[in-house]
Amino acid sequence: MGDGFIKSLRPYQQQAINECWDALKKDDNPVLLMASVGAGKSLMLSHILLSMQQAGKKSLCLVNNAELVRNNFETCINYSGKASIYCAALKIKNYEESIIFATPQSIINAIDKKEPISHIIFNIIIVDEAHAINYLNDQSAFMRILRHYKYQYPAMRVLGATGTNFRFKGSQIVGKDCLFQSQVGNISTESLIEEGYLIKPYFEIDKNLIIDFSKVKINSNGQFDKKQLEEVISENARLTELICHQIIHIMENQSRKGVFIFATTKKHAWEIMNHLPGNESALILGETPQHERTEILERARQGSIRYLVNIAIISVGVDVPSFDTIAYLRPTESLVLLIQTMGRGLRLCARTQKKDALILDFAGNIERHQDWGNPILLDALKQTINKDKPFVILCPACQELNTEYARRCIGIKNQVRCDYYFEFKSCPNAACGIKNDISVRHCRECEEEIINPNDKLHLSLKNNLLTLKVLESQYSISGTQRGFRVSVQYKCSDETGRTGTVFEHYTPVNANSLRVFYGKFVKQHCKDSSKWYRHLQNKNKVEEMLRTVATPVTLLVAANRERLMIKRKVF
Repeated sequence: MGDGFIKSLRPYQQQAINECWDALKKDDNPVLLMASVGAGKSLMLSHILLSMQQAGKKSLCLVNNAELVRNNFETCINYSGKASIYCAALKIKNYEESIIFATPQSIINAIDKKEPISHIIFNIIIVDEAHAINYLNDQSAFMRILRHYKYQYPAMRVLGATGTNFRFKGSQIVGKDCLFQSQVGNISTESLIEEGYLIKPYFEIDKNLIIDFSKVKINSNGQFDKKQLEEVISENARLTELICHQIIHIMENQSRKGVFIFATTKKHAWEIMNHLPGNESALILGETPQHERTEILERARQGSIRYLVNIAIISVGVDVPSFDTIAYLRPTESLVLLIQTMGRGLRLCARTQKKDALILDFAGNIERHQDWGNPILLDALKQTINKDKPFVILCPACQELNTEYARRCIGIKNQVRCDYYFEFKSCPNAACGIKNDISVRHCRECEEEIINPNDKLHLSLKNNLLTLKVLESQYSISGTQRGFRVSVQYKCSDETGRTGTVFEHYTPVNANSLRVFYGKFVKQHCKDSSKWYRHLQNKNKVEEMLRTVATPVTLLVAANRERLMIKRKVF
């Protein structure tokens, strides 16, 4: 490899490459290179592949996407490498060079047919977007390929690369019981933003322009039910039109360069296209021919296309650095997909002097995934909190103030998101038992399905209001004298006998939070409420007060997505 190649490496890239070599030389256990979107994975992988080529070794680089096969191949060639492509989708099946870029489906078909490439002895197999490997399924294409070539050459090494070191909703891919036994690199999106290699995102959510997908069920494959998605889109045709008008307004008024728009279904994608400027818009679907896709992306890079609509195609392998906006009109149960698609807007662009990346969430994705400790999602959550809501609940774990509607603390503890929950659902799996946000349907750790008891109550909602009978109540106080918290739980039933739980939390640590506590709880529950007012920041006095409070007979609540919000109490 030439000096030009070495000089092109950023310091963190060189360090990550060194860590890869150290791990690969140690033993033949699979290694994962964790490098966020925009870190330059293709460059680092090309460096490793070229080193293998110079040493006379053979390498196979797999990726589950024809566009990425082409991109990784071109990166390697640009740095004087000699490589082949083996990809049916690209109509190229060449295996002459010592570096071969391929899709797993093309390779597994070749193995099944015992074609020449199936007999090659590879010294290393590199898997880009390695989170796509279903290592729990021995018959998946990736696992069959790895077994086949490992059997032929037991000393073969396996290196995975990804920007999201988990699958789907968060299950780990590195560990004792996983395919990958160790992780190197650890190049995060946050560090790249801090060091100036990526653009900082900021988030906007218009509560009046959100398509409500909260009632759409998850099928056995972990995906949203397609028929129910289509029903929601059909019922919200007018809302889709208003959202498109809002996107155009933002693009024009803020002089934004380009927007990736994520639609829910093919029909929805065409519906969106009908509301966009025809001469500046394009649509890429799964069946879009490769040459058309390449042409559309090139026009987008040149600036003639500013609105690029797709469903989930533009998640990996697409590089349009000038695009500075992401708009979600589709929900995603996959945290991987959410992070990847956000990353499409974070790349630097010297030509347009891009300064920021705007994320527009019209599908409730930030709310849906707020349970996760990802720093970008936490930043999104903080940015999109209604600033009119006072921060009145003190977290007993990290002392961060949250709004009265907080479900999980937004604080940072030891450089990771605080894991304290104000409201939660415990995983029903006895071996797990981890706390989860009340809106999730699968455990964030083991992916066990979680049934929310309040879902049953939602079935009897009329006009988003519901009268609940209070069966029992629990009032408790925790924390220190300087920062204590009052927690209230009401076990309730509706008119059909279905049961659920409604929560309240208060932390009277400042003037705002004291007024909220007094107005929403003390004044309603205590006969002599005024006598307690001057004692509401005294934990001992509040504890004494809680022993005298009255329990409401019924609650009038409103449904706010997955949560029941108290509107009125009847004593």
